[in-house]
Amino acid sequence: MSVNGEGPFRFIVDTGANRSALSDRLTERLGLSPNGEGVVHSVYGAASAPFAEIETLSYGGLALPSGRMPVLGGPVLAGEHGLLGVDGMAGRRLTLDFRRNCIEIVPSAGAPRLARGTWTMVRGALRFGHLVVVPGRVAGLDVNVLLDTGSDTSLVNEALIEAIETRRGRRGFVERAATANETITLNRAVVLERLSIGALEAENVVAFVGDFHIFALWGLLEEPTILLGMDVISAADAMAIDYGRATVHFRISDQR
Repeated sequence: MSVNGEGPFRFIVDTGANRSALSDRLTERLGLSPNGEGVVHSVYGAASAPFAEIETLSYGGLALPSGRMPVLGGPVLAGEHGLLGVDGMAGRRLTLDFRRNCIEIVPSAGAPRLARGTWTMVRGALRFGHLVVVPGRVAGLDVNVLLDTGSDTSLVNEALIEAIETRRGRRGFVERAATANETITLNRAVVLERLSIGALEAENVVAFVGDFHIFALWGLLEEPTILLGMDVISAADAMAIDYGRATVHFRISDQR
């Protein structure tokens, strides 16, 4: 990524983030001063963060939205220079090749077709402007699936757990696990025996349970929903999200 004509800088590609952000060390390197504060939403809550003004943000020759951007510190960016959210993906197709460790961003209209037989497609819907929600199946139930390349783990809401328990006719099947980040300890988890999104299938998926802030922000507390992290997404060789057509594509050579 290039910022104000300088770079390249390393950014995390986060399909679960509504907007892009800069690290505090990058703003220092570029000599940018804070320009007010604003609210930044995460999976777990909302917090105030300083903002900085940038003139240009680009990937290769592709210009992305610039202007005022939040500045994040601490471990949230894992030492990288910034975070590339989906605010600049309207009308574009994002392809992430996990095996070759590369990405491509091209206009959706006129983009080369992804080869049938190699790629499979799942048609979804655009919500909140640039959030692609696709259908999936968990424990025989239809669920909303959000694909989050910025997370190493998967999350499910309480509505999904209640639907599974109702279907099975019993309560309390949730197992316990623990992990942590800088603000919260996740200590309630469930093992999903089988998850499918089109041709992508996974077994024994560990997902943390809760009505997390991000589900409320997206209006998905009442609908069974899973926020799928890289623990499952990386089972595919590659993934493409077409924000112009609201479709998700997977290239899978070795189903796990």
